[in-house]
Amino acid sequence: MSGDMISRARRLCHQLCFSSCVEDKRQGRHEDLLRLRPHWSILKRDTEFQKIDMGERVPFDISLPLPAKDERVGSDAGVKLFWQRFSCQRCGRCCFTPGAGLYLEKEDFERIAKHVGKKKMKSLCRHEKALQAWVLKQPCPFYDKEKGCTIYDIRPLTCTKYPLHPPLQQMPYHLAVDAFCPAARAFAKETLGWWIICENHWAALLGKLDQDQKK
Repeated sequence: MSGDMISRARRLCHQLCFSSCVEDKRQGRHEDLLRLRPHWSILKRDTEFQKIDMGERVPFDISLPLPAKDERVGSDAGVKLFWQRFSCQRCGRCCFTPGAGLYLEKEDFERIAKHVGKKKMKSLCRHEKALQAWVLKQPCPFYDKEKGCTIYDIRPLTCTKYPLHPPLQQMPYHLAVDAFCPAARAFAKETLGWWIICENHWAALLGKLDQDQKK
């Protein structure tokens, strides 16, 4: 089976099955499928867990067996299920770990500046002239190890979406998460078996594409 056929099947799956696949996963229907046949999510679980746990030391993103949102109404079903099942551990690692900085939307900067004062806000950021954007210095100055985020209700938009990241190039139709986040790694482990639903859809679509090619 060619790589092009597989890519077409995955694209069709995203177009045709995004709603049913999310509902199947919400209802736990993968469990029946896993009992019917051996699957890598069980047979190679330890190896897969080791790969996921590398995120603590090596920066990378993990694709999830949930559809990414696009322009269609209702295509956010995968995002909704993610947030319903995702459980932040409140570890604060995404806040206090030193990094390059957090880019702020104009609305983010203005909203937070109203709360802390514009002069102070500028002192906590640097201005990227090329992008005409403010970058919040890291570790985040608004994170307190005892209290957590001190501006939680008005935090930057990027923070409200974390640990979700843009889809990976090799898996463009799936949600992706930052493997650095412990809760994201836990979610990826818990949902490994969900891939069997995706694979069943892909196999059915590949069969149909193969038949169409032979006509």
